[in-house]
Amino acid sequence: MIYLVIGLFVAMAVGAFLRQQSRSSSQNQDTQPPSVQQENPESLDLPDVEIVDETEDDTGFILSAKPVTDPDRAAGATYSAHAPAGEDSPYGLSSEPKKQAQAKTNLLRWCGRSGNVLLDNIVVPGPAAYWSNGEAATPEPSCIDVTLPVEFPKKGEPLPADGAESYAAMTPLQRGIYLTWLAGGRIQPPLHMCYPAIWLYGIERRTIIDKLDLGMCINEAFRLIPLLRWDALKDNLVRFITWLAIKVWLPDEDLIALCRKMETVPEGLLDILLNSYANSMLPLPSAVAFTVVRTSSKLHREGQPKISHSDEALQKFTPIYKELCKGGLILVKPQNVMKLSYKPANPSVTLSKKDNESVEIPDFFADLSIFKSLVDSWEVFLEAHKPPEKIPDLANIEDRPDFAGFIERLRPEGSELPLVSTLGDVGKIMKFTVQPNVKLNGKERKAIVDTAQVEGWQVIPDLGISGREYNWEDKVLFRELPLGTQLSQSYRIASFILEFTCASIAADEERVFEPLRRRMNEYFTLTDEDNLRLEEQKILNLPTQYGPEYYGEFLCAWLSEAERKSVKGLILHALSFMPEFGNNPEVNSILCEVMKLREDEPPTPEDLSKSANDWGHEVLNLMTLLFKNN
Repeated sequence: MIYLVIGLFVAMAVGAFLRQQSRSSSQNQDTQPPSVQQENPESLDLPDVEIVDETEDDTGFILSAKPVTDPDRAAGATYSAHAPAGEDSPYGLSSEPKKQAQAKTNLLRWCGRSGNVLLDNIVVPGPAAYWSNGEAATPEPSCIDVTLPVEFPKKGEPLPADGAESYAAMTPLQRGIYLTWLAGGRIQPPLHMCYPAIWLYGIERRTIIDKLDLGMCINEAFRLIPLLRWDALKDNLVRFITWLAIKVWLPDEDLIALCRKMETVPEGLLDILLNSYANSMLPLPSAVAFTVVRTSSKLHREGQPKISHSDEALQKFTPIYKELCKGGLILVKPQNVMKLSYKPANPSVTLSKKDNESVEIPDFFADLSIFKSLVDSWEVFLEAHKPPEKIPDLANIEDRPDFAGFIERLRPEGSELPLVSTLGDVGKIMKFTVQPNVKLNGKERKAIVDTAQVEGWQVIPDLGISGREYNWEDKVLFRELPLGTQLSQSYRIASFILEFTCASIAADEERVFEPLRRRMNEYFTLTDEDNLRLEEQKILNLPTQYGPEYYGEFLCAWLSEAERKSVKGLILHALSFMPEFGNNPEVNSILCEVMKLREDEPPTPEDLSKSANDWGHEVLNLMTLLFKNN
């Protein structure tokens, strides 16, 4: 027994000694400086991030963040998988000494469509590009270094005919041309191939390396296709879009939404769309069938017109398609396949072996006989719903005036600028009775539009809006219009909304007009030519010749209260993306006053949940009847 007691006493003494030694060691370790602490990275509660010694690896990393104009940049930053941990990192502080973590300050940042890049006092809205404040630690040819000099082209100054390999390699004048193209929304044909090529470098990095904004990048790349006149660049862009769409496997509704914006769609993308329905024994939905037959170059026969997407055309096509295709086309997956792979054009972007593997998709267009009934449906549709001829007969225009001579007299010698005149000046050459403060009647307006159309000119603003009043003193803009061109309802309504919005906010600067003009593309289906028309419209809208009450009186006479609320809702939605006017109670007050709406009525939950497409579709349907003339 005595040995047992002695053993217990010894065990207790040894345990107490060990615990004391442990506490002493812990206290000594806590008092040591961070530089001599012994850390085991595997024991730390850190996220799965690669920690790299920057003194040995000088390749740099990628940081994608909100633009510098956003005070919450650090809180809202998004990082690539290998982003370095730093003071503004959501991953916390790096285990490297602080002076090493701050060694590379010029990080590569991303600015999407909702942000701005600042270069001194220059604002580039929504460039969808990378930028840095100095030479970026990560090599990227598309990066906009905001510290580099920029020179914008002056009127009459010859523009450079050569290109550059990167933004940094551009001359100051080339940077000015490039930034102007970006700020304009990338809707103008670029001056040189280097500008879209360099911009696309950034899109490649964003999708391949960062793996972010895939839908937005595909959409932006799609918009670029009609502007490119360089076949090699266009072909590479199509391959990139198709490859990326397969990799992310876009949902059918997203594919259809993208295809609707184009008159011709690459076969690879249509193959992806059709693949979802092959071997399902379900008929091809009319919306998919309409999109495929409308946009496929192989299914079009010689002489057939190309048409843009519209819900009205789809509704007319559907019964014809279902009748001739016996309820709908049923597809069987073909044995032929199309192999697609992609090599990035960006020299700083490399694909991993896994990412670079070619992908296979069924090739539905190898045998066109499977689409025979669909093609027949399309031909019947085109014949049955051929648009009526609206070009007036020259012989029916009595005493045809020298309209062409009138236009030439207005045009300054050697100028290609749009021509601005008044309705009174036009009326005089057409021998109308022109009196001050007298409104035009419908017959006079129609005669002016018909004569201008025969001579190849469009009159802006639209003189065919039912119920709108025009005076002889009103200014008008003449724009060349090829004979037979039909202006879409989307364009005509977008033009009116843009004009009304400018009047409501008293817009008088291009920096206000241009973002609004680009926003119209979010609500309505507009072609590149439509965008050029809207861009030239600023001559009349900055400032507008009418006050907001002019438009309000017109809308109150023709639209119900609920319909006027929809118009107001779209305008406020468009302005909500502009810092000066977003959620501005004064703008809401003006719109409510001129359209006779209750100012204190809050938006409904349905209104708050509407997308830009929802607003545009709603306003397009309710205002179409007002644009029934011409």
